[in-house]
Amino acid sequence: MANTLNELVTSYLADTADHEEAQKLIEERKPTFPVLQAIIYAFIEGHTSFSDFRERLGKALRPAEIWFAQGRFMMELNKFGKNHNDASEGPANEFRQILQGLNARTVGHKIEQFYQFLLKERTRLRHEGKPGGGIVAPGNSAYMISLFALWLDPEGGVISCSEGIRKGLNRFIKAGFIPEVPGLKLNATTIDITTALDYEAFLEAHHVLLKRAPGLDFIPYWSEFFFYWVLQQEQDNKAGANTLIKEDDPSDLLTDTSTQSGHVQERVGGWSGNQTRDSYTPGPLFDTKLIIPNEPLKTTPEPLLSRLIHEVQRHILVDEAVIRRIYHALLAGHVILSGPPGTGKTELARLIPELLWRSEKSTSQNGNGTAASFDLTELSTETAYSTRLVTATDDWTPRTLISNIAPVSKNGTVSYKVQFGHLTATIQKNWSFQGATPEEWSHVSLRRARVSASSSLERSTIQTFKGQWLVIDEFNRAPIDLALGEAMTSLSTNDHLRVNIEGGSAELPIPQDFRIIGTLNSFDRNYLNQISEALKRRFSFIEILPPTRAMREAEQGIVLYKALQKVRHLTEVENSLHTITIDDDQWLTWNDFLSIGPDDVEGYAALWDEKHHFPFQEVFAVAWNIFEVIRIYRQLGTAQAITLVRHMLIAGLLQGYTTPEQWLQALDAALCDTIADQLQVLLPDELTVLLLYLTSEREAFQAALQRHHDDLGQTTHNRLYRQLLAFGSVSDEQGQPYLTDTEIESIAAKAPHAMPTERLKGLFHLDHELPALPQFTRRLRTFKAERGL
Repeated sequence: MANTLNELVTSYLADTADHEEAQKLIEERKPTFPVLQAIIYAFIEGHTSFSDFRERLGKALRPAEIWFAQGRFMMELNKFGKNHNDASEGPANEFRQILQGLNARTVGHKIEQFYQFLLKERTRLRHEGKPGGGIVAPGNSAYMISLFALWLDPEGGVISCSEGIRKGLNRFIKAGFIPEVPGLKLNATTIDITTALDYEAFLEAHHVLLKRAPGLDFIPYWSEFFFYWVLQQEQDNKAGANTLIKEDDPSDLLTDTSTQSGHVQERVGGWSGNQTRDSYTPGPLFDTKLIIPNEPLKTTPEPLLSRLIHEVQRHILVDEAVIRRIYHALLAGHVILSGPPGTGKTELARLIPELLWRSEKSTSQNGNGTAASFDLTELSTETAYSTRLVTATDDWTPRTLISNIAPVSKNGTVSYKVQFGHLTATIQKNWSFQGATPEEWSHVSLRRARVSASSSLERSTIQTFKGQWLVIDEFNRAPIDLALGEAMTSLSTNDHLRVNIEGGSAELPIPQDFRIIGTLNSFDRNYLNQISEALKRRFSFIEILPPTRAMREAEQGIVLYKALQKVRHLTEVENSLHTITIDDDQWLTWNDFLSIGPDDVEGYAALWDEKHHFPFQEVFAVAWNIFEVIRIYRQLGTAQAITLVRHMLIAGLLQGYTTPEQWLQALDAALCDTIADQLQVLLPDELTVLLLYLTSEREAFQAALQRHHDDLGQTTHNRLYRQLLAFGSVSDEQGQPYLTDTEIESIAAKAPHAMPTERLKGLFHLDHELPALPQFTRRLRTFKAERGL
């Protein structure tokens, strides 16, 4: 851990291997200046169109990535060409004017000019109905203009406004390494630069850093290489759970034990900030501003609640009505989220407490009390709740959740201490304790206090929350009635939890706003521990099902985005045919084929390149049709779809797939590796239909399915009825079931005896050809044979 700037700089200056790599890169950059300048000036002077300019610049930047610019920089230019510009090249001409006269002296002025231009463009394109993710982000104006200036004026000492440099300076200021520069716009993680004055403050921050650490500028582009080194060291240290830069955190409860003069502080029990189960010890001190009332769980006002629900949907595709049911149930008490695996139950359990109870900071409100713009960094977590996640196992007892006497070895001597269980430790996290021992727990000695904990959204950050809740994953894998013990009564009263301590027991008050959220895998419900009726009445049970076909586009967007996000690092290799980059607005770009990212309306918007045929897009459509057909019988969640696509991408990216046949081969293998084993539990009748779907000609499938249903009707009526119920459980893009209850009864009674042709086509996507998938088909045949035996 680096506690001082001097320690960090000394380590950097001693890393000669890194300096050699930097010098090599600097030498490789030198011959690119004339090429880049010629391309830019040809555009400024009107000799090339914006399309040609973008294409030539992309080719010039692509080799070896020596400018680290091909990703986000080219992505923004591609957005400009696709969505901003038109046949008249009006926006392109204004862009030309902004680039005219750009040099080291005019960078700040040009950033401000470009930023204002992009603001107008964003308003114009939104009125035209363009998705937000396809619009060039005004916040990227500083990075783009500074990079153009660096190429046009390489001797002028231009400092790039890259995200790495801005984040690094932000970290240094918050860590106390350098003082905050007047006029510098710090936000949660980076520095905003939108005006000429902002850029001047940014340059001044560099000057201050050099005064504090002379010698850093021994090479050109020194801040770029220095902060890149800091980032790499930080990433390397994460594996060892270390921190390279220790930041000052005013919200941290764990402050020094010495009392400051004139500063009122209180003592908190030793569990505060300690995530382990341990015996009580006197705790550290913290500010009285962290003390809050012990009051019931409050509501979140509209329209903020609707916006926060939409933010939950950006992470997990769940219907708004279901999220509101969970929200209402939590206002009433404890909740169990049940459903098939992969539907996002655990993630919902962690995100909903942290997101739905956020509030607007006073500085981000407009005249009517609503947020001027929806940005999570402008919302406070001090009214929201962190979560402590534990996974249930079959060896749980009351000791696991409440307390336990455990041996402790110190200097060869064994002693016994009380260790608090998951439930006790989580409840304690919400209290400030002014007493000396647990026997003194009471509403007098305990005061509700805010909690400093890791964010579920940003796992590496510590934030201040109103409280902490317990999330029990895989709820029914434990003998939960036994494990809760006497806490069963406490769950319904939210009053006191009786905890065994040394020499007896004590009553720990339960905060009025404390909640337990459990997740339950409904597929395993009959094979694991049962939940008693007494416990059921203490929880609300809400079922989380996979998204319907009416949500197809939104689900495809989140699947593509998360799968690409997880494999992006695989393309960060030299000579890779595929490149996936991400920008400040969290938009991903895959070569020039696909741009996808958060959208204000659609959750995630995908922009495919319409000019070029991209085989993956075609095979992705095939994969989705198969996935939806499988869902007729097996309710696979979005997580399984992400896993399927991720496996396809890994094979294609690493082996440089460029043809439909290659991507189909990746799909066939991915279906075998990620989906097939989950279909092993299907009944032979269901496997038969899937095999007919995979092997029959589209025109012949309906007749083959009808013969299969006729055979079922002649043997066991219940088997046919089960098939029809599965068909009726699926809804079309308009939310209408493919079979109504009346039609199910009619077909089962053979009056008429066939499913309507058009609906059968829609249910099984018979209007789309299905390529052969030999490996996956062979696996299903094996499963059918095994079930038959």
